Amino acid sequence: MIKRVEKRDFQRMPIDCDLKFSVVGDIREHRGKVINLSGTGILFSCSQKVEPDILLTVVLSAPNTSPMHATVKVERVVSNAVFYEVACSIRSKFD
Repeated sequence: MIKRVEKRDFQRMPIDCDLKFSVVGDIREHRGKVINLSGTGILFSCSQKVEPDILLTVVLSAPNTSPMHATVKVERVVSNAVFYEVACSIRSKFD
């Protein structure tokens, strides 16, 4: 059996919750769904086109928990005909 070596500092946790986001400096708010979350990053899907290297303000809303607010940097965007998958690094968390 071949063991896979995990090179990440933090394990990704699958999570299914809603997300609101906006580009820093823009008042327009968009919605998405969180796919997974780690101590340093987040992956979400949305119907809004998002460009790499921009900063977003995000709010995660999971059942039975307080919302998590954070500023993230878009690292990678993968698109298909229906939605975008947006991979971000977490820059700062706040209440």
